[in-house]
Amino acid sequence: MASIREVAKLAQVAPSTVSRALNGSGYVAEETKEKIRQAVSELDYVPNQWIRNLYRKKTGIVGVLAPELIHPYFSVLWSCLEKELHRHGYNMMLCNTGGNPLIEREYLDTLERNLFDGMIIGAAFLPDEYYTGMEKPMISLDRIIPGIPLVTSDHEQGGRIAAEKMLESGCRKVLQLSNLEEKTISSAKAGKEFSHRMKRSGTEIITESIAWDEVVHYEKAMEWSRRILRIHKDLDGIMVNDLCAAAFLKASREQGIHVPKDLKILSYDGTYVTDYNYRTLSAIVQDMEEIAKSAVEVLLKLINHQPLIKREIYVPVHFKPGETL
Repeated sequence: MASIREVAKLAQVAPSTVSRALNGSGYVAEETKEKIRQAVSELDYVPNQWIRNLYRKKTGIVGVLAPELIHPYFSVLWSCLEKELHRHGYNMMLCNTGGNPLIEREYLDTLERNLFDGMIIGAAFLPDEYYTGMEKPMISLDRIIPGIPLVTSDHEQGGRIAAEKMLESGCRKVLQLSNLEEKTISSAKAGKEFSHRMKRSGTEIITESIAWDEVVHYEKAMEWSRRILRIHKDLDGIMVNDLCAAAFLKASREQGIHVPKDLKILSYDGTYVTDYNYRTLSAIVQDMEEIAKSAVEVLLKLINHQPLIKREIYVPVHFKPGETL
């Protein structure tokens, strides 16, 4: 493997000049940079990332607070974030909290000790002051935290499109989840907008609570879906996340309910799960690649002490036709 001295020799510059060019730590003439780039390419030189990060007084690691690993929405989002961070030369440390505030606090302490360059908050379960008092580079992907930049889907748009599609399909009694009413969660805007538009049209909205494990684990979602369909036999529409939508599709078939003739199902997330059923789920799709791209862009600006043009970024969603509306 080539060394930095060999690169310097081929480019006919000092090793310190190569170091400045690679690290962006000082002025190097453009003509000289080009010579160094050619030498790096010719010698197939791979800079030592750890040495570079040490020089910059950085770890090169970004922590991601993850409430869940295997849920379809989260697993796709974490994958997109990892690819985007890697593209910018950062490694990602996935910090699985399981929704436990004590574990989340331990990871935030790690950020406080400068073991991470920054943190992406996938879901937050601690009081606001734990985040706002740290003064460390961090962004949120869902929870609205005063002073912390937010990058999320345009959930108001999502709720509006969902209502339009449900009304077009003729729904008059629709189920939605009560946990979507949480005011400090940006995704709650989808439920609020959806409910407002449906009620304004005269549609009855049934609100049901759901536990965290019923949202993120398929077996629990199946039990919950079966119970809901037994209780509310006259439902003609359901708007839930992908995992619950898949569970409702299976549960309705078990109970002899025809989808979409008797029951319309609209999925909210639009992950691969929408295609893994006997009917393709109609869905509101969140653009997770764009969320990841924008999130990393904002976080890196914070890490590098660059000004932010926007502290709230809302990524558009879109409707994907299926066979359940």
